[in-house]
Amino acid sequence: MSFLRKLPPIMLSFLAYSNSMPLVATTIMGMDVDQIANGAELIFEGEVLEHETFRAPQSETINTYVTFSILDIVKGDYQGNTIELKFAGGSIGNESVNVNGLRIPKEGEQGLYFVESVNRNLINPLIGWSQGHLIIHEENGRRVVYAPDGRPIIDIQSLSSIPLAIKRLSGTIKSDSDVAAGVSVSENGTDITAERPLLVDEFKDKVLEMIK
Repeated sequence: MSFLRKLPPIMLSFLAYSNSMPLVATTIMGMDVDQIANGAELIFEGEVLEHETFRAPQSETINTYVTFSILDIVKGDYQGNTIELKFAGGSIGNESVNVNGLRIPKEGEQGLYFVESVNRNLINPLIGWSQGHLIIHEENGRRVVYAPDGRPIIDIQSLSSIPLAIKRLSGTIKSDSDVAAGVSVSENGTDITAERPLLVDEFKDKVLEMIK
């Protein structure tokens, strides 16, 4: 099992572990929402049921296995009501490994998850990392889609029609809460009264229109 397998769009720039403040530093390329939607092997709406953290017997790396209940499959062919995905990092006793830019879904969290691969050994199974990780909150009977940092998503627009000659070059994402190009978040932070956020079904309909 090769933990350091190079997998685009992820480029590993540095990898280090220590007993006191373990860290995995990475550089993640920014992606368009079309790339996220079409590049994902599986897109599902789900809820995090539990975490289990283990140390790999040969490499001594720490990984967290997250079990999700599947509430709806937006894209992909997957049989079963639950799925387990492996994320690099986690805590065992007094030892913690933190991957810079990687946000492990929290227990009880509901979200939309864009899975790059259900079988390959990846540092983060979600394509584009934070770009393929969106949160769902229910407020006043409405189920609303949020970026990982709590900003409401107000729209998503396909960028596939923009000619490559004038489309901006993809940069790198700067945090564990950046969204894909084409995803618009509220400029008013978490204030959903200022701009109408997208409901879950609206978001999924827009994603389905992008899938080729």
